[in-house]
Amino acid sequence: MSMQVLRDARVRRPAEAQAAAQASKYYKNDRLEMLRFLPTSPTRLIDIGCGEGFFGEAVKKRFPACETWGIEPVAAVAERAALRNDYVLCSSLEDSSELPIAHFDVVTMNDVLEHIAWPTTALTAVRRILSDEGVLIVSLPNVQFLLNVLDLVKRNEWEYQDSGILDRTHFRFYTAKSAVRLLEQNGFKVERVVGINPMRPKWFYRAVFAMAPGFFYWMPFFQLAVVAKPMRLGS
Repeated sequence: MSMQVLRDARVRRPAEAQAAAQASKYYKNDRLEMLRFLPTSPTRLIDIGCGEGFFGEAVKKRFPACETWGIEPVAAVAERAALRNDYVLCSSLEDSSELPIAHFDVVTMNDVLEHIAWPTTALTAVRRILSDEGVLIVSLPNVQFLLNVLDLVKRNEWEYQDSGILDRTHFRFYTAKSAVRLLEQNGFKVERVVGINPMRPKWFYRAVFAMAPGFFYWMPFFQLAVVAKPMRLGS
């Protein structure tokens, strides 16, 4: 499919119901904290689950020469994203076979994988569109986050919410270790895992963490950022 057709694809309506097409803050997050994980000179970036395209817009402001793409399954949201990016495809990643092979040097998935029941299919699609020297940048909610653990251990509670780590639309939950395992099992070599958006625990939790950092290192972080590259044969 030509780039021009992809630019026009933003107006298509997928088969999914459009009930989720509310212009809520769910689609407006610019995720500026993820910019620091980008390579120094990205040329073609695609943001999977781009929402209204604010992250791609932020990339454009920092790297004006970078061609920014997005995939967003909700048509009304994708139309708004198309105003901020070069190309936006109204589709799910798994259904976007028309995307060019090995075309992108950066693929971003900001809080996407936890919404996918079978992430292997999505990561296979990422491998197809990512160049051999490209980079995959992922953010994930951290299920080991302190407040989540306290709910589970102290209150015997695991109650789904409208947003956050226990968002009711999440199919899967990840720790730093399981996130690395997922990517490695699907053909990626993880280069960095970083805790982001930390809370500041009370003093007694900080004291406990300091006594056993190997056990508690990830607990202050609401989310995780993971940087990975396609695994080469023999690596």
